[in-house]
Amino acid sequence: MNCRTAHLLDLSDEILLIILKKLESVDVLYSLLNVNNRLDQMARSINNTKFLNFSMNNVQLNRFCCEILPQIHHNIVSLTLDIFSMERILLACEYPNLTVIVLTNFLPDILLQYLTDESPISRLFQQQIRHLTVKSENEMFTSRSFTDKILSNVKEFSLTSYVCTNAYDCRILPLLRRMPNLETLTLDLYIIGRPIIDGLHLNEKLLIDMKYLNKFIFHICTILITSETNYFLTTNDIKNTFLKWKYSPVNCCIDHFSDGFGYCHIYSTPFQMTHFTCLSNSFHGQDFLYVTNLWLFDGRPFEHDFFEWLSQACPSLKDLIIDNLTPQANKRQVTIIDDKQIFSKISYLHLFKLKLVDAHIDYVNQFLCYTNTYLPTLHILIIQYDKLVAVTDNFTNDAKQINCSQIERIVFDQSLVLTKDFYDYFPCL
Repeated sequence: MNCRTAHLLDLSDEILLIILKKLESVDVLYSLLNVNNRLDQMARSINNTKFLNFSMNNVQLNRFCCEILPQIHHNIVSLTLDIFSMERILLACEYPNLTVIVLTNFLPDILLQYLTDESPISRLFQQQIRHLTVKSENEMFTSRSFTDKILSNVKEFSLTSYVCTNAYDCRILPLLRRMPNLETLTLDLYIIGRPIIDGLHLNEKLLIDMKYLNKFIFHICTILITSETNYFLTTNDIKNTFLKWKYSPVNCCIDHFSDGFGYCHIYSTPFQMTHFTCLSNSFHGQDFLYVTNLWLFDGRPFEHDFFEWLSQACPSLKDLIIDNLTPQANKRQVTIIDDKQIFSKISYLHLFKLKLVDAHIDYVNQFLCYTNTYLPTLHILIIQYDKLVAVTDNFTNDAKQINCSQIERIVFDQSLVLTKDFYDYFPCL
């Protein structure tokens, strides 16, 4: 058979542009800038130099800071930065048109330094940046407070933390008060170590001085130790604190669990966040259209109809944790009509990762049996081995294999020597 290798330069400009649009801008710049006139011109296009998302190793960073950024700095409007490399990138050159910064791997002490010190970066935040987004997957436990630097130029601010923090009063609230000219504010927070955050608190302690704020998107969960709060506080009590609310509609939910903890969620609707922790039966009937990462938690059973609702309420769901050791009371039975099985209508078309370590075996059966649930994209399963053996009848149950056939990785809590039957049952491992 004759083989023909097509060189990149043999492709038309139209095809090359289609290819480049599929790639990250930083990859295009790193690979094509200064290669030759044709590719260089494409790499320097506004589409490739206006919005840059940096997630790279130090070798790439060195070349960007020394060679690439000085050539395109005047085009850059938005930078997404790892906070540990932020200083090198921001000091590599001047960015006259930069107005948007997104920070990932947020650490409070480092950000505090950049926002308050007398430095070129501090002046950039105070005088030029209008839209600031901070995302954290790290704990924000700290007692250090902010100084009185005012970030008057910031018009849009977003703060997302996927772990609990007790730094709300000493760090987050003072930071937000340094932005009196905000027009748009987005908060997604899980807070411990303080009384419930409700509408009265938000109005009186946070929003009262934000005269220009016209859009407030939020999800704030206050995690409570039941012994330290009023156990009889209800969802309606929380809703009543939003009676004079002037922003988008708000929904609330408060759960008290037997483990001694309570969770009070307040959030603007429609819900716009991508992560939700500790969703219980109390949320049944609401919509969470943008949620991709979800942790279910309850002491009451999640019945089959709950998962029917969930599949419609969270159509974009990719990562699911089920934390519930209470067995189901109403298990769905397959309907037989004219000797044919009528399968469940539950489908999670985008579910990629499923964790069932702290789930009753009923929920393992709920998700792995394709007569209950259809999971065409499930690739990662985290589970105990004995649960998997029981539900699959020692890797012989055909009704379970359909949902298992495409799984590429299974994580157990112990090292095991696995059998040929196991690998036959999971052919994609």
